[in-house]
Amino acid sequence: MRHALLRGVPHVILGVALAIALFIFPRVAVLAAVGTVIVVFLALEMVRLYIPSLRGWFSFWFIPFMRKPEENRLTGASYLLIGCLITMLVFPRDIAGTAIFFLALGDPAATVFGVWKGRIKLGDKTFEGHLTCLFICLLTGAVIFLVRGAPPLAVAVVGAAFATLFQALPLRLNDNLTIPIGSAAAMLGVNMLV
Repeated sequence: MRHALLRGVPHVILGVALAIALFIFPRVAVLAAVGTVIVVFLALEMVRLYIPSLRGWFSFWFIPFMRKPEENRLTGASYLLIGCLITMLVFPRDIAGTAIFFLALGDPAATVFGVWKGRIKLGDKTFEGHLTCLFICLLTGAVIFLVRGAPPLAVAVVGAAFATLFQALPLRLNDNLTIPIGSAAAMLGVNMLV
C-alpha cells in the first residue's frame, strides 16, 4: 500500500500539472516545455541505465517510487511524459487535457484502491481497482465539463470508459501511453458524431 501511494503521488502531481498547464498556457509553450523536460529526463534515464555506478545511486534515492522491473528499463514517468506529449500534439486541447486528467487521477486511484481493497483478481490487477478508475474518470470528466463546458459530457463519459479499458487491459504497451492516447482517440471519434 505504501509503495502504491509513493508511486501514485508523483504520478498525480505530474499529470495534473501537465493538464492544467495545457488548459491555461499557450499550447506551443506547453509543448516546448514538455518536450524539453522529456529530452532532459530521457538523457538522465539513459545515463542511469548505462552507467552502473549511477544506476546504484539513482536506485538508492528513487527506489521507493519505482517498480522492480524499472530498475533496468525506462520508468513509468518517462512513459507518462511521452504519452502526455503525444496526446497534446495530436488531439484538441479540451480532449487532450481531459485524457491527461484521466491518466493522472484514474490510473493511480485504481492501483491504490486495488492494493488496499481489491479482492477479485484480474491478472495482476483487481476488479475493484478498475471500478475505482472508472468512477474517478467519470467524476473528473463531469467536473471538467462543469468548469470548462467541453468536451461534452457524453464525450467525457466515453473517454472515461476507454481510459478504464486501457488501464485494465494487459497490453504490452505501458498504460501511461495507452490511457491518454486511447481515451483521447475515443473522445475525438465520439465528438465528431455528436
